[in-house]
Amino acid sequence: MKRIFAVVMAVAFVFSVAGFAVAAEKAAAPAAAKSATSAEKSAVSAEKSAVSAEKSATDAKKSAKKAKATQVTGTVEAVDAAAGTFTVKGKMGNVDLKAGDKVKLGDVKVGDKVVVKYADGTASSVKAVKAAKAAKKSAAKAEKSADAAEKSADAAAKSAADAKKAAPKVDTRPVAEKPGTPSTSTPPKPKGN
Repeated sequence: MKRIFAVVMAVAFVFSVAGFAVAAEKAAAPAAAKSATSAEKSAVSAEKSAVSAEKSATDAKKSAKKAKATQVTGTVEAVDAAAGTFTVKGKMGNVDLKAGDKVKLGDVKVGDKVVVKYADGTASSVKAVKAAKAAKKSAAKAEKSADAAEKSADAAAKSAADAKKAAPKVDTRPVAEKPGTPSTSTPPKPKGN
């Protein structure tokens, strides 16, 4: 801001010196009335430049005072309604804030999930995170996990069926009943001998 002011003053000085130089040249000219008029014009232009420099310095001050609003989503860690201060723990850490004119700390409790808009350490709004939105997210997660479990169960059933098909068939009959195996009992004797 000091630099802007210095630049503006330097420009105003240059205009005034230029105006006086023009005025001095005109004074040497035979027409004295013309030199007075040009001196007045240069003085007016120097005055205009000083006014515009003052406006730009004022605008620079205003823009410097207006800080960008920041938003934090987190959990309320501490509330001091009497002092008008509270602390919100967000992703980037704790933020200590002072309640603004529109903020009512009576509605805020420790442990509440909130979205806070603030600038220069003063909160302009504090809104509770909607429970319905959180419920929708948890319902969506539950649905996704149920779908994944169902797919996993289907894959396991298919894998078991494939394994059953690929496994060699085992004959569970007793050995004596299987064809082509010798029996332990004595064979019948032929009749006729």
